[in-house]
Amino acid sequence: MVNFLHRHEPNETDALLERAEQAVHHTRYEAHSKWAGVRHKFRKAFAEFLGTAILVAFGSGAIAQLVFSPHNSWFTMSLGWGLGLTFGIYVSGGVSGGHLNPAVTLAMAIFRGFSWAEVPIYWAAQFLGAFAGALVVYVFNYSAIQAVDAAKTIGIFITGRQTDAVSTTAAFIAEFLGTALLVLVILSTSDKGNTPAGNTQPLIIGLSLAAIGTSFGYETGFALNPARDLAPRLFTALFGWGFEAFSRQGWYFWVPIVAPFFGAIGGAFTYDLFIYASGPSPLNN
Repeated sequence: MVNFLHRHEPNETDALLERAEQAVHHTRYEAHSKWAGVRHKFRKAFAEFLGTAILVAFGSGAIAQLVFSPHNSWFTMSLGWGLGLTFGIYVSGGVSGGHLNPAVTLAMAIFRGFSWAEVPIYWAAQFLGAFAGALVVYVFNYSAIQAVDAAKTIGIFITGRQTDAVSTTAAFIAEFLGTALLVLVILSTSDKGNTPAGNTQPLIIGLSLAAIGTSFGYETGFALNPARDLAPRLFTALFGWGFEAFSRQGWYFWVPIVAPFFGAIGGAFTYDLFIYASGPSPLNN
């Protein structure tokens, strides 16, 4: 979910970026098999796929433990999502930048010069990765899922208003705010002119997600990521929960898709408006 490997101006580079740039862009690669050639050609997409799958597997897996075990809590679930994000970025970051989130990819294209041609490729990889992560959790917890009512387990995979007291408007605001805060942390820890976190950045970003879940997540279940919700929602519709996955809570499904995009743009705009001066940005240009 972080673009700490996108193209920067020279004064923004750090050791991790420089290593990745050298490995990905400046070393001539000679494939010794057909698969090696395919892997090299699509390695950014594969990295986003695998990183997002890891994110969802750990995150939704933590929710499953919360549903099936009395020894877990909202905090442990939030921590599961945060650590899943950390691990996903470490797995993918040196290759693709570790966005793992379509909203982050969009913000990076608008504010940090990420290639628009790669945006749909990243989105597709992130969606498929989230679907695969949901499948892993489903297979691992298959017996437990089959033993209880479907209404009690659908929340393992998708988000929604946690109580009837939460309106759709309030849920939209919560998803907007949570995503904006996440993007603020991403940009600040990758800004050479601020406090760049270097190789510890994935951990800091993961902890920020856990903190957002603990502090702001209860109203909606903190999707903050269109792929993280939409792909598992499609998965649930296909694997036993039916079309209710989309129609439940007054067709709530659009909120965790749309709000994070606006939140990511809002967070990036806010950071660049008040802080960012280290390189090109629509607000600096």
